[in-house]
Amino acid sequence: MGRLVTIVAGLAGAICLAGFASGLEPPDLGSSIRCQVRRIAITKPAYMVVDAVVRGDRLLLPDYTNGLREIDLGTGSDLRSVLPMGSKRGQVTGPQHLGCGGGRCVVSGDRYYWIYYDEGFEFIDEIPGMTTGAGAQPLVFADRMVVAGTASPEISGGGIPFLFVQYDDGSVVPLQEYPSGMAIPEIAKRIHFSGPTAGGVNRLADGGWLYVDPRSYGVFVFDLRDRLVRAWRGTNPRFRPPNFAVYEPVHDASGRESFSRWSLAQTQVKRPVTLGDDLVGVVVGIPDGELNQRHELDLYRLDGTPVAIGMDLPGIRGGRVVVADAGAGRLVVVGQSSWEPGSETTAWLVDVSGLEN
Repeated sequence: MGRLVTIVAGLAGAICLAGFASGLEPPDLGSSIRCQVRRIAITKPAYMVVDAVVRGDRLLLPDYTNGLREIDLGTGSDLRSVLPMGSKRGQVTGPQHLGCGGGRCVVSGDRYYWIYYDEGFEFIDEIPGMTTGAGAQPLVFADRMVVAGTASPEISGGGIPFLFVQYDDGSVVPLQEYPSGMAIPEIAKRIHFSGPTAGGVNRLADGGWLYVDPRSYGVFVFDLRDRLVRAWRGTNPRFRPPNFAVYEPVHDASGRESFSRWSLAQTQVKRPVTLGDDLVGVVVGIPDGELNQRHELDLYRLDGTPVAIGMDLPGIRGGRVVVADAGAGRLVVVGQSSWEPGSETTAWLVDVSGLEN
């Protein structure tokens, strides 16, 4: 899973029912939990789904060759292209990652810059990102970002950070890193896996945040000062750590298919979702046939107590699936039917009822 760096003190209409896949009864909510899944077909397929932000009935989708798209979740149709494409200051080429919070949004693309906008997407500033990069959706606050990605070892003075805080002046504080003794090819495998469709960060109601490590299903709880206050592991019995021994990166035209074939054969734990003051949801991708996964929902208290494990999310299937930043108390999943760029694209709105904090 990597080494923890001690920087700061402290540690479409489907219904599913709650229950433990292990056969145990949920400890407090029991069979009262219901989830209804509503499917929204995106009219224009995405080139490749990487990150997604939902605000109200609008989906913001950084879509690489198609710019940053704003999509109506009622109809699945595009409303507009939000940002100008280009290489000039304040413009984005190949938008891939998008995070919004603290009154602004941050976009990164193939120009290797972090570009800051206000909520109306008026340009604020940009910072070169050659020493840091997002692997999953960044978590944006008013004065900083929390990033699950990679940063230069020069920043930590040791290993390669994979979880770090980046302030608005460009300074970086590593929180977790791959150990300096780990071979570069082994680090590369873990970086490839811990990308948009596996793991990530999300905010808590009290101003703190969560990180889920997809390699171990480790859940790390941080306070509003980025101090680790709690850590535990998910208990889904179908979780298996990724088998890195059988994956060898391919650096030619067949590399995407080779990686997709391997990664979709692994359990993919997604970024966490805050569903209440003391309730966290984690979507888990389960291999289901060649190059395809089905999905389950796990619910936990913030102290790691399981509430309901392995709830089936019927209809949420695909070859590339991410959990959107949709705000507290809301679960929206966005994905594509295939790992191939341009494949059928869908948003699933999951209504989880029967929850009590």
